[in-house]
Amino acid sequence: MNESGPQTEPEVDQATSVEIPRRTFRWKWGLAILLLGIAAIVFNWFRLAPDRTYQVFSVYEGIRNILVGLLIWWLLFSGLAWKTRFQGLGGAVLAFVLFFGLLRVESFEGDMVPRFRFRFSPTPEERAEEYFKQINNKSVANGEASGQIPDVVPGDWPGYRGASRNGIVDEQFIRTDWKTDPPELIWKHPVGAGWGSFCIVGDRAFTQEQRGDVEVVVCYDALSGNQLWVSEDEVRFEETLGGVGPRATPTFDQGFLYTVGGTGVLHCFEAATGISVWSHDLLEEQNQNNLQWGMSGSPLIWENLVIVNQGLAVDPSELGHRSIIAFDKRTGEQVWSGGTRKSSYSSPQLAELQGVPQILVFHAKGLESFAPADGQSLWFYPWTNQAGVNAAQPIVINDSSIFIGSGYGVGSARLLIEKSGEDWTVKEVWTSNSPKLKFNSAVMHDGFVYGLDEGILTCFNLENGKRMWKKGRYGYGQMLLAGSMLLILAEDGSVELVKADPDEYFQVAKIQAISGQTWNHPALAHGKLFVRNSEMAACYDISKNSQRAPIKKRDR
Repeated sequence: MNESGPQTEPEVDQATSVEIPRRTFRWKWGLAILLLGIAAIVFNWFRLAPDRTYQVFSVYEGIRNILVGLLIWWLLFSGLAWKTRFQGLGGAVLAFVLFFGLLRVESFEGDMVPRFRFRFSPTPEERAEEYFKQINNKSVANGEASGQIPDVVPGDWPGYRGASRNGIVDEQFIRTDWKTDPPELIWKHPVGAGWGSFCIVGDRAFTQEQRGDVEVVVCYDALSGNQLWVSEDEVRFEETLGGVGPRATPTFDQGFLYTVGGTGVLHCFEAATGISVWSHDLLEEQNQNNLQWGMSGSPLIWENLVIVNQGLAVDPSELGHRSIIAFDKRTGEQVWSGGTRKSSYSSPQLAELQGVPQILVFHAKGLESFAPADGQSLWFYPWTNQAGVNAAQPIVINDSSIFIGSGYGVGSARLLIEKSGEDWTVKEVWTSNSPKLKFNSAVMHDGFVYGLDEGILTCFNLENGKRMWKKGRYGYGQMLLAGSMLLILAEDGSVELVKADPDEYFQVAKIQAISGQTWNHPALAHGKLFVRNSEMAACYDISKNSQRAPIKKRDR
């Protein structure tokens, strides 16, 4: 018998504790999204090679997809507390605001890569505005410049890419040993925005610029850089990717200057004084819209006509597109309008094929030939791309063949042009996916073509369409041919001499001529190299010692 009595069970707390489940940070999901996104970018990069523009666009698309994926993962599937999720989102937004609060997108390179600059630094337009304020009292007022400008002589550079629009320098000899005898800087100073080049006749240099809300045609003294006269239009063209300002180059003819602005204003000036003779607002008068990246074709002179590109039809279903239009170069009266296809960004070019003078226009749908007397279409060869951009000038190889090239994944071709009676036929001799001439015209030398294939210098055999070599990165710059030398103005403002040799790539010399993004064509007149971009212009003496003029160097 148990004396202690019956045993009782200890009391158990009826309240039971509930375990709160731990949150699991699903970081592997986020890492997977990041790695898969990067893998997709790398795959597309190589899949789209060698088209640089589409490669860059694929990177933008890939980054966007990664950010969207990470955002969805972070907010919905990360497994973190909602407070942490919103704090992370707020931190990302703050970082984004700080980045773009400190930096601005100054411009886009030719392959659409953005250029950043601190917001507190002055813009190129602000720097140019300050410069022109300083020199305003020294400039000659519009219409007060004096002196006669003689007609074009050998050695002048009377328009876009020279007298023949082929980028080839005739009867000029330049020095090439820039280490022991470097180019002599004659002058350098800021200019207004714009992508046109210089037209140089005698001691005058003409170009077009955007200065604030005013688009100007300006005449500089070619040997000092001093501003002689300015003509203003209260218009402004601006586009996010393409930038600000006019795109075309003035054309000189028998004492008169012809210009087309970024918004389609066509002018005829007295070249000596800047006095306007006549003008037309092409887009308003013809009821047309501007091109996406602005009116870019430089005026072409043929006999008594000035011939220019047109804009885009407001309603193509009713009117169709209009390719080119011709005016009497002295009176400004319209003579004819030709073509029914969409305009693009190359300039009209004179050619003689099968003994027949004709105007070549490389518009958005292909290469078309027009009779210069009345604008009738002679023949058409379809050649286009997804962007509808044909900007490089065609190269006339001989009286029966032409080379063309464009970018956005297309390439180049050699065309055979034949005539039987009144009928014309155009056949492909060969096509190639290289070089891709996005908006960079090529040059021809001894049966070979040299061009920037998505920014890389390439030599091509015109006979069989085979690439000889591809080397040297210049971005989306421009070039001309001086003797047997390629003179390349690269996108970063440097100037290089490269041998036009199909057997090898050989760089001869290099200088940093100007700074800033440079898409403008160089010009060479009487041994003087003129370069510019949307920020700065400069003149260098590169003539041989025996031809060098005693010019005082001036650098502002």
